[in-house]
Formats: sequence, structure tokens, C-alpha cells
Amino acid sequence: MVDTLSQNEIDALLSALSPVAEEAPAAPAAGAAAFSEPAAETRAPRRDPPPGMGIGSSAPSERKDGKVERKYDFKRQTKFSKEQLNTISLIHEAFVRLVGTDLSTRLRAFAQATIVSVEQRTFEEFIQSIYNPTFITVFRSDNLDGKALIDINLNVVFTILDRLLGGNGTPLGILRQLTEVERQIMQKVMAGIIDRLREAWINIIDLAPVIELVESNPQFAQIVPPSEVVVSISIEIKIHDVTGMMNLCIPYNTVESIVHKFNAASWFAAVRKEPAQTNVDSISHQVKSVHLPLVAELGSTVVTLQDILGLQPGDILITDQLLKNDLNIRVGNLVKFHGRPGILGKKMAISITKVLEPVGQEEELT
Repeated sequence: MVDTLSQNEIDALLSALSPVAEEAPAAPAAGAAAFSEPAAETRAPRRDPPPGMGIGSSAPSERKDGKVERKYDFKRQTKFSKEQLNTISLIHEAFVRLVGTDLSTRLRAFAQATIVSVEQRTFEEFIQSIYNPTFITVFRSDNLDGKALIDINLNVVFTILDRLLGGNGTPLGILRQLTEVERQIMQKVMAGIIDRLREAWINIIDLAPVIELVESNPQFAQIVPPSEVVVSISIEIKIHDVTGMMNLCIPYNTVESIVHKFNAASWFAAVRKEPAQTNVDSISHQVKSVHLPLVAELGSTVVTLQDILGLQPGDILITDQLLKNDLNIRVGNLVKFHGRPGILGKKMAISITKVLEPVGQEEELT
């Protein structure tokens, strides 16, 4: 025979429970069968996730206190915000335009690059999504904390090589590893593409990228741990009728120090008001090598055509230049200096006595 609890024993058990039990309805005066229902109500309610929602789901659930809970999957962390991804997409829209222009000029053929997707994933997922063999270029920047890589499908690689080596851009048709000569040629092509990446990023940071490794097997290009979050930019490259993919992988820990700059406000505020110093130096170097005529005027006068036709050796022309006055020295058609005539060795010379200010130098040769 099964023993049952008395009412006093039931009341003693209820009083010993947590304060949650006080909110439960009063237990009926019954035996053990009646006691099982109040005991179940005193336990904390368990909320199972809705059907189809796993551990990695981020769907919110509301608690009793009104706060919203979200489930978080530590294997698929979300480190880049939507705004940051949009800014990264904006940066690389400029990059793909530069790449298309660079390839068209280099190959002397129609080339176009288009962004297909910009998303964040784990590095392991990125590596598993690319072909083997492929052409991977790992590069680093002294201004960032880590490395990044660019992967190009071999279909595009062999088209580029065929054009550079005198062909019409027909792909090889088979996938194989590059020879040492082909690898060296493609490394120079990638140096140009990475330089275009530097131009696209200049409003955020000067990458100053340096190629560190060229690899054909994705498993040998482990720049970060497999679980590390990366942003993957998939770019479609089209050369004539040949189409292939180029993938840019940027780990989060590489750009973590500048990730706050990946927003629209920083992007548009970073438009340079002055040209980069490297551009200034390059332009100055080219301008300094330009040849200009430099003329020291001994004076000027006005004569008739008949006088000019009648000039003979020994005739004297009187100009408006006084002997005590300095001569005008023209660069092109502008008077830039004043000077005194003289002799240096066996040659005539001019000694600069005054450098004229830019204002009032629009005097043209008459």
C-alpha cells in the first residue's frame, strides 16, 4: 500500500520552497496525486526555442521584466556592423573600377570588374569556398596589424597570361599550378592590382601593401585561425568572353584598429583637401624637367617695315632701354627677373638683380 502525505506535511513542504512558490495557487486538500500538480507549478518555467531556431539564432525573446534576450552563436560572431559592411562595399566599388581600368590598359583588351557580394564569415568557410588549385596573393601592411589575401580563379589567371604573352586571351582549359615564369609574371600583375587597392583605401588609411607570399593551395595560406571572422569581397572579372572570380579576404583582427573608420561619416569626411605628398613630389619632378625659353631683353623699339627692309650691317637701332637700367628677363612670355649684362669666361651672361613677385607679372610680349 502506497503511503500518502498528510495536509500538514504538504504545508510544511510548500513553506520550505523558494518565494516563487508563494505565487502558485493554493494546493487542494488531496493526497499524493493532488500534490503533484502544485509541485510542478512551483518550478521555474522552461522556454524552448520555437521550431527551426537553433543555438546560433539571433531571434529575440522577451523576458518577464520586459527585456529582450538574443541567442548568440560564438562560432559565428558578428563583428562588422551593417553600416561598416556598406562602407567597405563603397570603398571596393572604387577598387573594382580601378582594377577594370588597370587590366584594360595592361592587357589592351576589354576588362570589367563588378562586386558580387560583401559578407562576413569565418576564415575556414572562406578557404573552403575557393578552388584548389588557385592563385592566392598574401600581402601585409605596416600600417595594419595583420595580413590579407586576394584569390583569383585560374580561369582568369591563364587568360591574363595568354594576353600578356601575345595570345588572344584564350583560357588554358585545364587547371594546373603555375610555372615559375608564369608565377613571376602574375606577381607583377598583382602588384598593380594591390596598388589599386591602396588608391581605393587612401581615404581610410594608407595601406602601403607589400606582397609577402604567392600560393596555389588555399590550405597553405593560413593567415588567421580558422574560426577568425573575416570580411569577404567577391568580385567578378570579365575579360572579353572569359569570366571568373576574384576574392578579397580581410580578417577582422587586421583592421580592428581602424574599424571605427568604416562608416559613411568618416568616409566622406576623409576626402583629401590637398593632394598626397607622393603625388606632389611626382608632379614637381616632372614639371622641373620641362624646358622653357629664357630671354634677356636688351630693349625694344618701333620701326616701319621699310626701315627693316633697308637695314644694313653697321646701322644702329636706338631702343627704349637706358644703360643704367636693369634688363627684363622673360620666362616664356612673362617677365620674371631683372638683371645686369656681363661676361662669364668667354660667354655673355646675365646677373640676376631682382626676382619679381607673382603679382603684376601678366605682362605679355608685345
